[in-house]
Amino acid sequence: MKNKKSIYPWWVFIATCLISIIGFGLLVNTIGLFFEPVSKSFGVGRASVSLMGTFQNAAAAITLLFAGKIMSKVNLRWLLTICFGIIAISMLSLTQAHSLIHFYVAWIIIGICQPIAITLSIPVLLGNWFNQKLGTVMGIALGLSAVGGTLFNPIIAGIITHHGWRMGYLAEGLLILLILVPTALFLQAKPNNKHLAYGEKTVNKQENIEHSGFTLGQAFKMPVFYAIALAMLVLQYVSGSVQHISGHIVNIGLPLTTGATVVSGLMLGAAAGKISIGYLLDRFNARIVLFFYSLFGAIGWFGQIFLNNGNLLIGSAFILGLGQGICLVALPYLIREEFGAKDYSNILSIINMLGAFAMSISVYVDGLLFDKTGSYNIGWWINAIAFIISFIALFLTLKTNKHQVSNPDSI
Repeated sequence: MKNKKSIYPWWVFIATCLISIIGFGLLVNTIGLFFEPVSKSFGVGRASVSLMGTFQNAAAAITLLFAGKIMSKVNLRWLLTICFGIIAISMLSLTQAHSLIHFYVAWIIIGICQPIAITLSIPVLLGNWFNQKLGTVMGIALGLSAVGGTLFNPIIAGIITHHGWRMGYLAEGLLILLILVPTALFLQAKPNNKHLAYGEKTVNKQENIEHSGFTLGQAFKMPVFYAIALAMLVLQYVSGSVQHISGHIVNIGLPLTTGATVVSGLMLGAAAGKISIGYLLDRFNARIVLFFYSLFGAIGWFGQIFLNNGNLLIGSAFILGLGQGICLVALPYLIREEFGAKDYSNILSIINMLGAFAMSISVYVDGLLFDKTGSYNIGWWINAIAFIISFIALFLTLKTNKHQVSNPDSI
């Protein structure tokens, strides 16, 4: 059966861009701005405040155990709408918080909703709707999370500085409620007879692609599964550290606004890294691409250790931001390339679960290391080494032929 080319995949692409800008760029990437003012407001250590990030990511990790299966069985439009609504209400409730317990509970609830609404929705939706140029569109959509971070970090920092952290949470909650909830209402999860995925001209071919690849059980028998899982684990640990960068900048004697600008530099670098790595993965050998982006990540974190000039720190943050493209774009892309579409959301969910646990540990460990040593440098050394470890694991296990999923029966 033939069908005319549908423009619906591009609406899905636009929707995922909005989810990335607001979901990742605002909700995830600005949480660190609240650590210092909330710490002062309640008179507690930074490790205690950063526990809200630990609880958030721990809840997300547990949810990821079954999030992939839920997304494959429940109407995704309503599932995303409900999740974004709950996240918005939880953020708005923090404007009335008078104890750290309120923060912990709110961020646990957000953590439960986050894997479905943000972490998995973008790669799953794009994986369903783009059988060609997947790396490119995934890179652009996920790269916009960094654009959102670049945009929102100075805005939220300004609101906190001039109006307090409660108004910061009010602004974030309203943006999620007024933009992402309506966006979710107009989404369709999978192609159908009327709207085909990009790159497909017949329904039969589309159905064959959706059923090709490996199940989760088959993936467990493949070394590349464990290499990607290890890379996700160590690089998500690194991602958790990003929440402490603004605190690091303040700690070495520079103002919070400079810290927000350094984070914005990182987000701008991450935007460039995510967009470019997706484009390059569509065209070049994955090992070569991963080598250069791993190098960027390691060099950037070393810069954060040894530099103390604001402009140089911004440049270093931009470079380490380039390396962030591996975690959010390259790994979901490689999971699709290595294991196919058959059980993509479930395999992606399980691997992301490991990363979420690592991120939850990282946020707390970095805060604890700071409280014990008065510096974030030990944490930054760990981050640089993480990029080296992830590259070695992937280099040794990735298949050499691009765009070719092996026959599951051969396992």
